[in-house]
Amino acid sequence: MSQPEPSYDPERVASAARTADPGLPEEDAARLAREAWQHLRDVGCDDPPEIARRLMAGPRQTGATPANVIAKAACDHCTELGIDPRG
Repeated sequence: MSQPEPSYDPERVASAARTADPGLPEEDAARLAREAWQHLRDVGCDDPPEIARRLMAGPRQTGATPANVIAKAACDHCTELGIDPRG
């Protein structure tokens, strides 16, 4: 029996980001973690600064710190689990 493929988990990404930045509101972390997935699919997980820029340019105002924390957590999550967002 094979293990299921790992998948992107926005809840886990949000949790990791909130651990790194406890001041990040839970709702914002969850929303940004979900938004990060689309940007990861476009850019891949090797460019957290680009993911952060895209999050900041989104439809809602996102500050640099939340965007950077989420971008790093999302990229780290994919790297650690071997997820290829563009695959």
